[in-house]
Amino acid sequence: MSNAAEVGVDDYSKTKVPQDKTVHGIHIASIIVGIGVTLPTFFLGAEVAQSIGLSNAFWVFLGVNIVLSVLCGITAIIGNRTRLSTYMLLHFSFGKKGTLLINFLIGITLLGWYAVTVEIFGEALTDAFKHLLDIDVPLYVSIISGSILMTLTSIYGFTVVERFSAIAVPLMIVFLVYVLYVCTNENSIGSLLAIEGNGNMTIIQAISAIVGMTILTPVLMPDFTRFARTDKDSLISVLALAFGFPLILLAGAIPSLATGEIDIMKIMIGLSLTVPAFVILIFSTWTTNTSNLYSTQLTLSTVFKKQKYAVLGLIGSCVATLVAVIGIATHFISLLNVLSILIPPISAIFIADFFFIRNQDYDLKDFNKLPAFGIPAIISWLVACVVAFLGSYNHITLTAISFFDSFLVAFILYLILKKTWK
Repeated sequence: MSNAAEVGVDDYSKTKVPQDKTVHGIHIASIIVGIGVTLPTFFLGAEVAQSIGLSNAFWVFLGVNIVLSVLCGITAIIGNRTRLSTYMLLHFSFGKKGTLLINFLIGITLLGWYAVTVEIFGEALTDAFKHLLDIDVPLYVSIISGSILMTLTSIYGFTVVERFSAIAVPLMIVFLVYVLYVCTNENSIGSLLAIEGNGNMTIIQAISAIVGMTILTPVLMPDFTRFARTDKDSLISVLALAFGFPLILLAGAIPSLATGEIDIMKIMIGLSLTVPAFVILIFSTWTTNTSNLYSTQLTLSTVFKKQKYAVLGLIGSCVATLVAVIGIATHFISLLNVLSILIPPISAIFIADFFFIRNQDYDLKDFNKLPAFGIPAIISWLVACVVAFLGSYNHITLTAISFFDSFLVAFILYLILKKTWK
């Protein structure tokens, strides 16, 4: 699941959040749920269910999100106890310049999410115009138009959309529950469970894809929970991932099996829900992708410090839109599998550093003493990525799941190197 801009927009991105600026965990949870209600999530839920069947898909959705929720709970507490953004936290393990490398990777990842989302958004828009108005709108026109709206919103009107998104979240949840009700009312759960997968992906590949969808969340969780009042509030915010994300995936999976379609608007057309789906899903995806671009601007601004946010947003939008027109969504699952290799070591390293190396003491007074490059962290990250990549092709067998491989290798190797590095 891609992540949105930090709570409180760009407040305190390089300093600690004051106690009087903190909020209740439910407020943070609502933002995280809102981020998850987006077209790529429904698309992935549908793709996985069509590939491995609903029964297997349900356990994959649940199992992956339990594991990632535990991981998010840990990084959420780090954010709450330090009151620092992920960008600042990474300096303590990766070093001042090493952090720029990781931030660049995160920025490119967010830009990839923007491209995938705007392409699926364009497909939904084209389908909706055809069904509602009998107008054939070329896909590239829908993609470019959607991207222009998202870009302008990100640069000039993000705050207004963010507030509206917070109000719209309950409506989105009600709509998802209603969609599930309609599907299970017209099709018994037994009949849906009896539908066999088409075998387009294995269970291991499905796990990697779900991990890839959500793996940025543990890394960026401190951006949200640094605004949480207490540890309890930070853990409450994690409930959005634990319960909300499986529900969203099922809201893509079950209707897909019921209609035989993967395209979300075709699914809603088949369920006679075109108009409400158009209003709710299109707008929720618009707001989420606006947040993706906004986060991309913030992240890349730490690397390209002389460029203005608006310029970075425009350049990023142009590049991502071109990639979307070319057809990045075709490689969506492959992108998620790559992310499940590259991203987990990042959270593993700063978890190990915070709890076992620095004993939960991240003092900004020591910031100027940090090295340019945290060599143990960089080595651990690179080795973990290589091991997980080789494991995905069965050259090295650890856990058979690239997420676990990259996380465990990075965590253990970092601790060893930090204890022995001179």
